[in-house]
Amino acid sequence: MDAIEAILSRRVQRAFAPTPVESEKLLQIVEAGRHAMSARNLQPWQFIVVQNRERLNEMGGLCITGRFVAECPAAIVVLKDNSNTRWAAVDCAQAVQNMANAGWALGLGTCWVGNFEAQKLGELLGVPVEWSIFTILPFGYPDPAKPPQGKPLKSRREMVHYEMYGNPKPN
Repeated sequence: MDAIEAILSRRVQRAFAPTPVESEKLLQIVEAGRHAMSARNLQPWQFIVVQNRERLNEMGGLCITGRFVAECPAAIVVLKDNSNTRWAAVDCAQAVQNMANAGWALGLGTCWVGNFEAQKLGELLGVPVEWSIFTILPFGYPDPAKPPQGKPLKSRREMVHYEMYGNPKPN
């Protein structure tokens, strides 16, 4: 699947088949995250790849939303450098988007999990104090009984303007 097709077809996946995710695919996803753009090329991220079933169960228990992390075959925890306060969140979001699209292109679904008990999760994963948990990306093959979710997009006319706000596409 090419990049444009992956971006345009990707859907949120919260239910996963029990099939393990190949380590090679997780490495490709991490590489996609590493290659994200970042302000001044500071690359204010680190990634923790988790495949251990017990640890994933514990992580899911610490998620306020996204308890489905407990059932995913793998997860990538994105850490953010706390010393880079101006652009780190934007940069990490770009890494997350790259990883979500790469996963989809490889046949894997994910869903950004952002509501969790950060301190307890950090302790569980041994995250140093100079880093914070930005998000958890659970990865897995879609569960055929629970297809990926997606709301319709707003119309192009509602959100795309040309030359200045309010101008629709020129003829």
